[in-house]
Amino acid sequence: MNTNKKSKGGAEKLRLKRNAELKASGIDPKQKKLCFVSKNITSPSTTSLNLVSFTFVSNEHENECDVIEVQENVDSVHSAAPMMIEEGRTEDKILLFRLPTSATLFEKLEFIKKHPIQPKYTNIKFDMMKVYYREVSGKKIHRNWLSFYVNSGILKSMYCSICIAFGTKTNNFSSESGCTNFRHIYSVITSHEESSVHSTSVEIFFRASKEMSLEYLINRDMANLRNEDVEKNIHVLKIVFDIVKFLGQQNLSYRGSAKGETLANIDDLSLNSGNFLEMVRLIAKRDVILNDHLTKSIKKSKQRIDKLKINNKESSKGRGSLVTFLSKTTVDKIIVAILISIRNKIKNEIGEQIFSIQMDSTQDIGVHDQASICIRYLYNGEIKERLFAVVNVINSSGKALFELLKDCFNQHRLHLDKVVGESFDGASNMSGSFSGLQSLIKSMNNKSVYIWCYSHVLNLCICDTVSNLDAKNLFGLLNRLSTFFSSSYKRMNIWVHENKLNNSIGSEKFKRLQKISESNTRWWSRKKALDWIFDGDGALFPVVLSALNHITTDISFDAKCLSEARSLIGNLCEFKTIITAHLFLHIFKIIGPTSDYLQSNNIDILSAWTMVENAKKQINKISFDTIFSDSQEFTKKMNIKCSDLDLPDHIVVEHFFPQQRVRHRKQQFDEQTEPQVLMQGLDKFKVDTFRCVIDQISSSLNERFSQNASLIADVQYLHPLYFLNIKNTMPPNALKLIGNLINVDIKVLQNELLSFSKIFPNIIGSISQRTSNLINSTKSKVIETDIEVENDDINDFNSNAAENNELLYDEDEENLNIKAKHSIEECNQCLICCYKILYKYNMHSIAYTNIFLAYEYTLTLSFTQVNCERAFSKLKLIKTRLRATLEQEKLEAFMMMSVEKELLHDVKFEEILTYIKRHFSNAVRAIFYVLGRFPKFAHWAGAYPVRP
Repeated sequence: MNTNKKSKGGAEKLRLKRNAELKASGIDPKQKKLCFVSKNITSPSTTSLNLVSFTFVSNEHENECDVIEVQENVDSVHSAAPMMIEEGRTEDKILLFRLPTSATLFEKLEFIKKHPIQPKYTNIKFDMMKVYYREVSGKKIHRNWLSFYVNSGILKSMYCSICIAFGTKTNNFSSESGCTNFRHIYSVITSHEESSVHSTSVEIFFRASKEMSLEYLINRDMANLRNEDVEKNIHVLKIVFDIVKFLGQQNLSYRGSAKGETLANIDDLSLNSGNFLEMVRLIAKRDVILNDHLTKSIKKSKQRIDKLKINNKESSKGRGSLVTFLSKTTVDKIIVAILISIRNKIKNEIGEQIFSIQMDSTQDIGVHDQASICIRYLYNGEIKERLFAVVNVINSSGKALFELLKDCFNQHRLHLDKVVGESFDGASNMSGSFSGLQSLIKSMNNKSVYIWCYSHVLNLCICDTVSNLDAKNLFGLLNRLSTFFSSSYKRMNIWVHENKLNNSIGSEKFKRLQKISESNTRWWSRKKALDWIFDGDGALFPVVLSALNHITTDISFDAKCLSEARSLIGNLCEFKTIITAHLFLHIFKIIGPTSDYLQSNNIDILSAWTMVENAKKQINKISFDTIFSDSQEFTKKMNIKCSDLDLPDHIVVEHFFPQQRVRHRKQQFDEQTEPQVLMQGLDKFKVDTFRCVIDQISSSLNERFSQNASLIADVQYLHPLYFLNIKNTMPPNALKLIGNLINVDIKVLQNELLSFSKIFPNIIGSISQRTSNLINSTKSKVIETDIEVENDDINDFNSNAAENNELLYDEDEENLNIKAKHSIEECNQCLICCYKILYKYNMHSIAYTNIFLAYEYTLTLSFTQVNCERAFSKLKLIKTRLRATLEQEKLEAFMMMSVEKELLHDVKFEEILTYIKRHFSNAVRAIFYVLGRFPKFAHWAGAYPVRP
């Protein structure tokens, strides 16, 4: 016995098995007999449903063909359509698989009736059920469009009869040679069936059919089933889209743990499925379609995992061919689509007009330097400041930042030569005259204007002021006080207890003491700490003393803590501390509204400049006597409240500077002068502290805000409050700089401004006032009377405003309430209103084109970069310790959704479907193909176009 006999391969075993089956079938007594019929059968449509016809063509006799009819009972699966004739001759192939381009509609319908041609046996073995039928919602639908060309029992090509007859474009199934990709026969057939070309051909065929043929009914049912699936899929995806938008605008995370974010484990309550899946599950309880989809998806996901376990492929990642619309892949695509949509809206608003930029960078929790790029422009008469991009900074030099900015603009098709202004902080890499970012931008556009961020400048002025010795002692004391309570939970519990116990004299709302920021550009923490302890009747001063006294009498604290508490009480009760605090309270009350106004939206450079100038005047008007009297009044109130709290008698708030001992120097026998006595107490504070602080902040404001003075001088002529001053003539150099920046002749610009200033009073005015004049006056006197009254009112208003030099705040109001009125109906006295009037009445098209360009240029200039700072506030909420590994593209998308909520709200679901069409696989796109019932989604989803 030969033990080395070679074993048979799988293919050979398969051939032997097939031969055995054929032999067994040949000797089967139940086998039907064969009968021969006439040749040259031309129309397969006459074949009955219970017959299967085959054609075998001999190579030696090309003009003859024998048709063998096998009479048998077709099973229920194949009874949906007849098995048609195989054509062997070239002439028959031309008749069955080709149509002339000039074929009529009747000829096309007759051509469809000759199909499908679907043999039962060929030289290529394939699953007929899988090829000839497709499964839709658990039902098998016969592919009546699919036909095969067989020559001598050999499968040559595949054709789509509907695409041949009604196709608008030629594809591999409608070409002369047909489709010959039999190696991937299943995927090729499915891909063609789900293509938009085939779908269009089917729709045209449906509309061309005038009778309820069998093919029409079958395809109509299939279309209805697909429409139902499409409707459900679109409904599910729209819910997913809404959830993504909600989580994005609320700065919430999407995903949970690695195991919990899969649908197979969503029922395991011990795992964290993430906010997204939890919201899906919550909405599914109230949405039948989503609940059904979620149930099926969970079931399929579990089946897939079980199958992977059986095949020992548990480590396999991804979803495979499973499409649920609930995976991270779909969510990531929607997030990117929203980012693209928001940015496209910004680019569409900008168009080809000029704009200015703001740029700043900060380090996130992942130790990456993130730079935010904001753009300021005008759109529909309104000032817009948008976050445009968030980029990762590798090199912070001016040249590297310029290349980063240029690459960003080139990627999104924005032009640096359209940048007319930029606003950065005072860092050398930004503001450098030779290698700074602003100088490199100016090399691209030499007429761009760099403005040092006004908010940063104002903060630096305040920081210069608090460098005084007494100021450092005051804010150092406040920082010590906050740190003392916050560094121990025991001391914090005492603070909370005292705050609640003495709520009537403390704050109505629980407050923690504010720590003083160490950053030189963040002065608001000083203002907040000062206000909470020293400002008004609700000051926390007595509550602080009560809490500190509680600690000094508690033996559970150590000696160091007791000593620190006594020291804090003594420093707080000093009159120097109180008067210094009231000095800065007065300063912050003036600077605070100005700083808040500089951080608001839709303001112009002249308004900001005027606010700063008014702040200078108010600071110079601060009276030492007022501060001294306010301090003494405060000490009296605090002593009364301390007595009401039953504090010890040694805790007394000083109401005057203590008298210091005068030192007497020993005199020599020949000295005749009296010993010199240095200034003490009140006089010393007035000279060393009060005057130094006031002089320092005044000089800082004058020095740091001295840039762009010539530009401000020109902009003032554009303000309506100064229209009366120019009257019929203007200074020769007026508007010279602005004319140079916008490339307009200075004389033309001046003449247009003079003309506009004359008609401006007649344009503005109250509608009710005009209506009243029209009703109460005669027709002949209406116009004259109306104009005279309006001119008188406006002249009075302008003259008063010009005398008082007031623009955006009222000096009579104690807190300098800002009057930022920028609507035409409410203001009519600012640069924005002038621009809106020109835009609204279309006066810029011919008459005032150049002056309109001047207003547009002025309002486009950025003078702060607070939008970048707002974006960084969102960055801290989005990229947290638990989300420190966010990808840059996702981080940018989340920040855009959080900052630009207005644009996020305007993102339409159809735009997301457009992105799905372009970037998802064919299998996923096919799920959204629409047949008639969803025309509004057809264009976005790439479905069948609706034709008239």
